[in-house]
Amino acid sequence: MAEQALPGVATPADRTVADAPTGVQRATPYAYYALLLILLANFFNYVDRSVVSIVGARLQADLHLSDAQLGFLMGTAFAVFYGVVGLAMGRISDAVSRTRLMALGLAVWSGMTAAAGTASGYVSLASARMGVGIGEAVANPCAHSLLSDYFPQRNRSVVMGVYMLGVYLGGAASLIIGGQVLQHWSTLCTTLPFDACRLTDWRAVFLLVGLPGVPLALLLASLREPARQTPPRKIGLLPLVATEISAALPPFTLINLYLAGGVRPVVRNLVFAAALALGAWALTALIGDPFQWAAVALGAYSVVTWGAVLRLRDPPLHALTFGCPTFLFAMTGGALLACLSGAMSGWGAPYVMRVLHANPAEAGLALGVTGAMSSSFGVLVGSYITDIWKRHDRRAPIWICLISLFGPIPAMVVALHAPDLQGYVAAYAVFNVLVMMWSATLAALVQDLVMQRMRGTAAAALSLVMILIGSGVGPYMVGKVSTMTGSLTTGIYSILAVVPISAVLLLLAARRLPGETMDARRARAAAAGEVL
Repeated sequence: MAEQALPGVATPADRTVADAPTGVQRATPYAYYALLLILLANFFNYVDRSVVSIVGARLQADLHLSDAQLGFLMGTAFAVFYGVVGLAMGRISDAVSRTRLMALGLAVWSGMTAAAGTASGYVSLASARMGVGIGEAVANPCAHSLLSDYFPQRNRSVVMGVYMLGVYLGGAASLIIGGQVLQHWSTLCTTLPFDACRLTDWRAVFLLVGLPGVPLALLLASLREPARQTPPRKIGLLPLVATEISAALPPFTLINLYLAGGVRPVVRNLVFAAALALGAWALTALIGDPFQWAAVALGAYSVVTWGAVLRLRDPPLHALTFGCPTFLFAMTGGALLACLSGAMSGWGAPYVMRVLHANPAEAGLALGVTGAMSSSFGVLVGSYITDIWKRHDRRAPIWICLISLFGPIPAMVVALHAPDLQGYVAAYAVFNVLVMMWSATLAALVQDLVMQRMRGTAAAALSLVMILIGSGVGPYMVGKVSTMTGSLTTGIYSILAVVPISAVLLLLAARRLPGETMDARRARAAAAGEVL
């Protein structure tokens, strides 16, 4: 049965109007109701993702963790499995009900966050964080694709900006709630109807922030799907999931490569896998942390292999994503930019508690409120400026990214030399406004670079690279340098090494962007075999 168009959602016949830069179509209240639920899901996404930051000191004391291990828990353990599953989820979201798939992911990541509260050691806690990554891999592909169908292109950056508010509000809530619970748990536990005081404070935080996501999953599942120009494929959910995940998960990747292209791509893949394994072994021998390098090798292998399978199975999609230099330059440059914001946000609470001697409650409240307000302001301002600027210059999204790359550095220096919490927070607010201007802008740009049927996969690719580099490398790098030097300040400064690399990649994307017209994209897709 054909999908029914929703009120305020573009029908196939209207799609060319909705996607045109001069489109005047307006979304109706149902689209804004959907935006609210998707925003709330993103809020819980980042509460659960970010909560390790505020409980980090307690985890280190209770489980005897180093800064490098804490950085692994903040980023890599979550990021790699997010990435491996996220690629598959992009393709899956383009083929099944996105609302129900997102609801399932929300239930999984909420449950795994709660499960972290029962962890008995480093390995079990890392396993729970991997589970959070698997669940959250569903969120962005479904959300970006849904919002791009609920709303017209002319205000897509602003809509993405509203969605991105969940990032900052959720991150802030994790600091505020976590800090208050840590500081006052000995009193709070006595007010609960069961013997909650048997739980240690950090375990209580994981349980309290994880469980509320489950009821929201039921509301998400009830959302109606927007009509699609290309109807979802008629394939069972389990076969589809098995097919797509096996394309990124070794050793099943070899089967996919063989079926799609024969022996030659399998041989190339085995050589690449051997090189990654050798690199991981060498890095482990040189600086330790085998879990980190094994996870990074797995993530790199999955990305490259999935791209190879994609080129063989869906050449038009590959041509507009992993085969498009503009797409790759913008995405990778943005991922390195994300390292800058991730270093300050992820390590901010440990820094002010360790260096400025703030307690968990005041650290969580100060950083949470400041982070939410300044980040939300920054992303909305950046989105609004971009939507106006790009009417005159298609490269506007890249210029905003470059402003977010270089603009915050002076504020970062001031924050790391502040003598007290108040001085740090003031500089941190300025840093956040500038460093967060780019995020929704880049998400909207990626959606504009592909055709409608590819939006979920494009969002997944963006999220994958952002998470693998921004979260998988950034927090660990800060923690490792801190462990080696004995200075968390030096660890945070070390992230500035990514700035010149990010700038070069973004400038390369800006150079190519004027040629990425709709006609050019359609021609490239048609040349790769797309039926238009």
